[in-house]
Amino acid sequence: MTDEDRIFPTVLGGLDDSRRAMLDLLGNLRRTLYLYTPWVRPDLYGDAEVLAALRNRITSQPKVRFHWLLPPAREWRSDCPGLVRLGERLTSAMLLHTLNREEIPDRPELGQAFAIADERALLRFSDPRRLIGGYEPQPSERMKELLELFRALWSRSQPDPHLQRLGV
Repeated sequence: MTDEDRIFPTVLGGLDDSRRAMLDLLGNLRRTLYLYTPWVRPDLYGDAEVLAALRNRITSQPKVRFHWLLPPAREWRSDCPGLVRLGERLTSAMLLHTLNREEIPDRPELGQAFAIADERALLRFSDPRRLIGGYEPQPSERMKELLELFRALWSRSQPDPHLQRLGV
């Protein structure tokens, strides 16, 4: 992305745009990535380049932490084995949690997906199945609201029991 792209929100119109934005987000990550998604799209979360960026960020910066709220692993683990393997190998840095569906509040934002890097950049998918949304590399009020929502959800989350059976 150019310097000009980093100032203004970028519209994401599908997989290619979303992949570029995710790689940019990971490339500029310094401390923490909070990610919530109700739908794990294998061609993004299982993409070899995205997985390599995750692995490289964790191994090059040992204090980096990934807090991911995902749907139950039984719904996606066979489609994203690379993500499962990363979660198995990097358990102290990559925390994969799930929510009890009965405890999920009824909020329209929870039909969307979002990733917040270092409390300053927001990658948001208004349609997580088609990867349509936007990327805001600068802090915004919307990002702050979603971060508060994420923290409230995280406090109700737990490690995914379907990954624990795999030894995670």
